[in-house]
Amino acid sequence: VFDLPIAETTLAYILMIVKRMPEFLAQQRARTWRKHALREAAGLTVGLVGLGSIGMEIARLCHGLGMRVLATRRHPERAAAYVDEVFSGERLGEMLAASDFVVIAVPLTTETRGLIGEAQLRQMKATAWLINIARGAVVDESALVTALREGWIAGAALDVFVAEPLPEESPLWALDNVILTPHNSWSTPHLQEREAALFLDNLSRYLSGAPLRNVVDKDLGY
Repeated sequence: VFDLPIAETTLAYILMIVKRMPEFLAQQRARTWRKHALREAAGLTVGLVGLGSIGMEIARLCHGLGMRVLATRRHPERAAAYVDEVFSGERLGEMLAASDFVVIAVPLTTETRGLIGEAQLRQMKATAWLINIARGAVVDESALVTALREGWIAGAALDVFVAEPLPEESPLWALDNVILTPHNSWSTPHLQEREAALFLDNLSRYLSGAPLRNVVDKDLGY
């Protein structure tokens, strides 16, 4: 239901960053005419922390831009379309070190809470950006603020936070290398029709004894 709008938001962040749109918008407000050297997304590497349905949709769109796509997942032996290399969770650091953009796309569970902390942020490139469209608590927000202030990473694009709405006193508001959106990446005009289609498909599957879609594993927490 939310795969495409969240994936498109992720792509929007990436394109905003490589085309330096936040700087151009600031210049527009200041009536300043200044050109900048820009990059292309093609050829850059995106690392997906999590490869569920949202992660796979992000992979598809990034692959379409010509990006190299890496990902971690619980079962790395399973091949994934549009992904160049799949890593186990134990090899997360290896993927972080190779990525120009790290996208958090895992559910919040006891295992993933605080998954990205100081150690992981220090493993990222100094030129890399962290993108979180999953849940705020997957990232240690205090460590992230330090990483952004001290230049461990280049910046962050965040749609989710530990506390929402983001408190006015949060230092994230004032950092120039942060793009903030108010947990809005899921928004789409097609929500109700997709929910209805999923319900009707699962009803048909249930009545025919076929496997259901989007079944929650209570042991895993998602």
